[in-house]
Amino acid sequence: MHTFNKYLIVTVYMWILGSSRDCAGSSLWGMKTAFTRPCVWQLNKTAIIPPLEELSVCVNLMRTISNSEWTAFDYKGPGQHHMEFGLAGNMGNVIASLFGEKWTVAYDMPIKMWHTVCLTWSSHNRLFHVIINEAVFEFPLNENSPKYLAANGTLSLGVSHNFVGGSIDFETGKNFLGYMSLFRMWGVQMNPQQLDARRCVDGNIVTWREQDWDYQKCPPIPDDNFLCESSKYKIQMNTAIAQNVINNTENDIQEIVLIWLKQVFPQKISVHSVFLSNLREVPKFSPRTGAGLAGQHMEEIQGTVKSPIKTQWFDCVVFVRVIPAADVRETVSKIQGLLIPIYSYNNILLKTNPASINILSVAVFPNVTSNPALRTTVAPVSSTNITISGTRTSSQTLAMENICLITSGLISNRDFGDIFYRVYLNLTMSGSITDPQHTIQQWLQQTLGKCNMDVWNLAIKGGPKYITTFHVQAKAPGNVTATERLIFELLTKGYTSATISIIVPSGEVNISHIDPGLCPEETMLTAYGIYMWPEMTAQSEYSMGCVRGNEIATRFCKLNGATDRAVWDHPDMSKCIPTVSDFDGLENITVTADNSADIVDMIEDLLKEQSDLNDAQMDIVLEKLSQVTEVGTLTTDLSSDITKIVSDICYIKTSPTQINKILSITDLMGDRTVFEGDAHNMTAPSLALQLINPDTSQFHGLTFEVSSLLNDSTPEIFYDKNFTVHPDTGTVAFISLPHAIESFFPNNGARPRVQFQFYGKENFFEDATANMKLNSYVVSASVTNATVSNLEIPVMVTLRHLQNKEDWDTVTCVYWDFNKNNDKGGWNDTGCETVMSNATYTSCSCDHLTHFGVLLDLSKTPISAKDERILTIISYLGCGISSIFLGVTLLTYLSFEKLRRDYPSKILINLSVALLGLNMLFLVNSWLASFNSSAICITVAAIQHYFFLATFTWMGLGAINMYLALVKVFNSYVPSYILKFCALGWGLPLLVVSLVLAIDINSYGTSLFRALFQESTAFCWLKNDVTFYVTVVSFVTLVMVCNICVFVVVLVQIRKMRVNKPSSSRKGFLHDLRVVASLTFLLGLTWILTFVAWGAAKTPLLYLFSLLNSLQGFFIFLFYCLMKDNVRKQWRIHLCCGRFRQTEYSDWSRSVTPGAKAKGGQKVSSPSMKSETTSERKSSDTSNSGTSHNAVFLTQDRKQLKEGI
Repeated sequence: MHTFNKYLIVTVYMWILGSSRDCAGSSLWGMKTAFTRPCVWQLNKTAIIPPLEELSVCVNLMRTISNSEWTAFDYKGPGQHHMEFGLAGNMGNVIASLFGEKWTVAYDMPIKMWHTVCLTWSSHNRLFHVIINEAVFEFPLNENSPKYLAANGTLSLGVSHNFVGGSIDFETGKNFLGYMSLFRMWGVQMNPQQLDARRCVDGNIVTWREQDWDYQKCPPIPDDNFLCESSKYKIQMNTAIAQNVINNTENDIQEIVLIWLKQVFPQKISVHSVFLSNLREVPKFSPRTGAGLAGQHMEEIQGTVKSPIKTQWFDCVVFVRVIPAADVRETVSKIQGLLIPIYSYNNILLKTNPASINILSVAVFPNVTSNPALRTTVAPVSSTNITISGTRTSSQTLAMENICLITSGLISNRDFGDIFYRVYLNLTMSGSITDPQHTIQQWLQQTLGKCNMDVWNLAIKGGPKYITTFHVQAKAPGNVTATERLIFELLTKGYTSATISIIVPSGEVNISHIDPGLCPEETMLTAYGIYMWPEMTAQSEYSMGCVRGNEIATRFCKLNGATDRAVWDHPDMSKCIPTVSDFDGLENITVTADNSADIVDMIEDLLKEQSDLNDAQMDIVLEKLSQVTEVGTLTTDLSSDITKIVSDICYIKTSPTQINKILSITDLMGDRTVFEGDAHNMTAPSLALQLINPDTSQFHGLTFEVSSLLNDSTPEIFYDKNFTVHPDTGTVAFISLPHAIESFFPNNGARPRVQFQFYGKENFFEDATANMKLNSYVVSASVTNATVSNLEIPVMVTLRHLQNKEDWDTVTCVYWDFNKNNDKGGWNDTGCETVMSNATYTSCSCDHLTHFGVLLDLSKTPISAKDERILTIISYLGCGISSIFLGVTLLTYLSFEKLRRDYPSKILINLSVALLGLNMLFLVNSWLASFNSSAICITVAAIQHYFFLATFTWMGLGAINMYLALVKVFNSYVPSYILKFCALGWGLPLLVVSLVLAIDINSYGTSLFRALFQESTAFCWLKNDVTFYVTVVSFVTLVMVCNICVFVVVLVQIRKMRVNKPSSSRKGFLHDLRVVASLTFLLGLTWILTFVAWGAAKTPLLYLFSLLNSLQGFFIFLFYCLMKDNVRKQWRIHLCCGRFRQTEYSDWSRSVTPGAKAKGGQKVSSPSMKSETTSERKSSDTSNSGTSHNAVFLTQDRKQLKEGI
C-alpha cells in the first residue's frame, strides 16, 4: 500500500503535466465577432462538415454601415468556385446561395439592429427556406439539384473567398461591416418553431465554440445581447481510472463515474444519463494534446514498481440537467471547472483530460429507458453536497467505506434491480440544531449515500428523541439480506461531531424489505396529445418525445411515502407544444381526472394569446372549467389556477347567461378543493375565496373581511371564528355569520365546509332589468350541500361604496337571485334590509346566504371622476376669463362718468364688483387651503360665502329695479334710492355671514373636492350641511324665484310695448334674442340648471351650467359693454385715434343736413341733444319743484328697456 501511495503521487503529477499543455476551447456564447475593420473568421481545419442530405444554418448579425454589397458567410467545397451555400446582400435585398444558385429575398435589414437569419435545406423535399426574423421565404429546387452538400469544404465569416492556386484568397470590397454571433449548423432541416426552440442550443455540425473557429487577429468580444439560458447539456470527455486492482468492467466504472459526478456537481446540476465506450489501457490523444506524454510516463512508472498501477482509459458522454436554466457560457465554464480536478474514491483515481472536455447545450436528452443501467435516477433534494456541522474524522470515513466494501464482497447472490426498504427508528439528537428534519436528512443521505443508497420520504416526530421513518433505495446490483444488514450497521453507528450528536439504539431500528411494484401502464389524453406511459419501476423517470415539437415529455414513477407503492407523478409536458391551439380544439377534449390540470393549463395559454372572447368561446371555456371542477382532483394548486382564470374572465365582457355559470364554477370549486388544516384561501386580482372547515364543537360564528385591495387589485382578506355585527374601520367588504347556521351543517359526521367569496369587479354583475347601479363589491357566503335561509339571527353584511353616497341618494341591499330573468340571474332585495347607510358604507341584514351587494339609484348617481375633472377645468378657465372681462367692465364704467349716471349702470357696477370678488377668490381658494391653517381657511370660506351671497343679492336688486322702472312706474320721491340698494346689497350678505360666524364658526373650514389632476384637494367652504342649505340653497332659490318672475313680467311688458309701438317691431327676432340673453345673464338665471340636473341629462346639464356660469362675467361684458352703443361711443371718444376717433358732438353733426339752415338763420338742433338737455334741466329742477329725482332715472331706465336694454 505504501508503494501504491508513493507512485500514485507521481502519477497525479504526470497527469497534471500532460494535461496542462492544452485545454479545450471555451464556449463563445455571450460573445460576438466584430467585422468593423477588415477581418475574417474561418472554420477550423479540425471541424469537418460531412456530406449532408439536410442542413439548417443560423446566424445573428447586425450591420453597422450600409454598403451596397456584403457577404455574411460563404461555404465552398474543395476546389469549388461557386458558393455551395452562403448569405450575402445587395442594395437592400438578401441573397441566399445554395449549390451555386442564388435566390434574392426582398427583405431590407436596417442597420444597427440585430437580425436572425436561418437557411434550411433538405434533399428529400427539395425545398430551400430562408428565414429572416421569423419571416419565411420558400424556394423549390429542381430535380437535378445535388443530393448531398459538398463535404470537407471551407467556410468563412464576414467575407467571401475563392481558391487561387490551391490556396484561399479572400475577396475584398464586399466585406460584411458590423457584428456577427451564434453561427451554428445542424445536419437536419428544421422548421421555424424548431429553430426557435434551439435558440440556446449548439449546432451538431458547427458550434459556436473556439475550437471550431480560427479567428486569428479578430478575437470575439462580450455582448450581453447573447446571454442565453439552457437547462440541458451534453458532456464529452476522455477519462482515466487508476487503481491497483484487476480490470474493471464498464458497469463497474460507470458506477464509479456516477458517484464521482454526484459528488462534484452541485445540487442544481443533476445527471440524466451516462454512456461509456472504448474502454482501453492506452490513452486516446491527438497531436494537439499532451495525453501521450502522460501515458508514456505512466508506463514508465508502472514498469518500475512491483505492484503496478492499473490505468484504463475510456470515452464518457454525460447528459446533465441544470435547474434552474442558466447562462450557457457560465454553465459550460463551471461544469468544465468541476470536471478537471482529480477525484479520489476508495484508493481509485479518476482524471479527465482537460483537452478532451467538450460541453454543448442540447435540445433533448437521449431516450435511455431501454437500458436503465446506463442512466441515473433523479437525485433527492439533499443527496449532493451534504454538509453537517462538524466534520467526520478520517477513521470514521474509512470505517464506513470498509463496511460498504466488505459487505459488497460478501454478496454472492445479486439482484439486478433496485431494492427498497421501509425503515423505522428512534434516534436521539442533541447539540446545536436549528432544523431537525434537514439535519437528519443530511445525516442519512451522507451515511447511506456512501454505499450507493438514496433516502426518500423522510418523516419525523417529536424531539429530542425523534420517531423517524423513511424509505431507502439501494442501487442495483445488490442482495436483499446483505443490504438490509448493511443499512442496520450504518445507522446504528450514529454520528458525533463538535456541535451535534446522533444516537440510534440498535434495539430501536426496524428495517423491512418492501416491493413497491410497478407504476402501471397508462394512456393519457392531454392537451398535448395522447401519451402511453409504460410500466416503470419506482423512483425512475420515463421520457418520450412530444407529440408536437422536438422536445420531450417526462413522467416520474415515485415511491409513495404512505402506501409503499409505486405511483405515477403528474407528467411534465412543459416543453411540449399543445396539440390544441384554439378553442374549437379545446371543445373536443374529454375532461378526465388525470388531464384536468392540463385542461386548465391549456385554458390559461389560450387566454394569454386571446384576451377578448366571443360568447361561443366563453361558453367553451366555462364548460371545460365546469367539467374540471366536477371530475378533477382539486388540489390547492389546481384550484388556485382556476381562481386566476375566473379572475381573468371577470375582466372580459360576458353575456348575462354566463354569470350564473361562473358563480357555480367558483362555488363547486370551493366545495371540492382538498387542503390540509382548518382553512385555506385563494386570491387573484379582484377575486378571493376563503375556505373554512369549522370545528362544530367550538363553533361561535364566522366573520370574513376584505381589508383592502393591493395595487394589482388582489384582495387582502382575513377571517375570525366569531360572529361580529360591526366591521373594522376601512373594511372594503364584511360578512358575519351567526351561530345559527350550525343547524345547516351535515348530520352524517362529515366535517362541514363554509366558503366565503369576494368579487372586486362590480361590472361583472350586470342586470339589464335593474334601474339601479351596483355601488359596491360583491361578497358571498355558503355552506356546502346546504341552502341556508330563514335565519332567526340575520347575516350581517357591510360593504363600502364605490362612489360616495349623497344625502338624497337611495341605496338598496340586494342579493344575486340565480332564478331571476329566466334563470339568467339578477338582483333581488327579498329577505335583506338596510340597517344603516352613510356616505361611504351600507350595512345590511339578510336571512339567507348568497352573493350580496348594494345598489344605488342611477338617477342620483354622481358624475364620473373624468367628467368632474373636466368640469373643474372649465370652471377654472371660465372664472379666469370672467375675471379679466369683469375688470374691463368695471374700468370702463368707472372711467367714463356719463356711463354711470343711471341706476342700472350703478347696479351693474356693484354686481360686477361682487362677481369679480367671487371669481378671484375661487381661483386662489385651493392654494390658500394648502397652508393647512384653520384661521386662514375660515377667513377665506367666510369671504367666499360673502361674495357669493352679495352676487345673488345684487342680481335680485337688479331685478327689482327693472320691475320698478318698467312695470311699476311711479313718480313718488324715494330718498337715497341707490344708497338703500347698496346698504341692502352689501349689508344683507354681511349680516348672514356674521350670524354664521357667531352661531358656529366651525361651519366654515376645509372640505375636499376633485382637483384638476389629482384625486382630491382641500377647499375652504361651508362644512355644515344645515348651514349650507339655509344660507346658500334657500337664499339662491329665493333670488331665482324672484328673478324668474321679474324676467317673465319684463318679457310680457316688452311685448306689449312692441304691440303698442309697431315701428319698434322692425328690429326683429335677433334683437329680441339679445334682450332675452342679456337679461338671463344679468339676473343669473343660468343657475337654474343646477336644480334640474337629474337623471340621464345630469352630466350634459352640468357641463352647460359650468360653462355659462363661469363665463357670466364675460357675457356681462359682451352685452353691457361691447354691444352697448353708448359704451362703444365713449371708447371711440376717449380711446381711439385717427379716423376711428369720434368727437363728443359727432352725433349732432350727423343729424343736420350739410348746408341746411332754419328760419332766422339758426341751425336745427339734434333731437337727441334736445332730449338730453331737457332731461338735464329737469333733473336740476326737481328738487325745487317737488318732482322726484329718482323718477327721472326710473323714467330713463324704462326708456332704455323699451329700446331693448
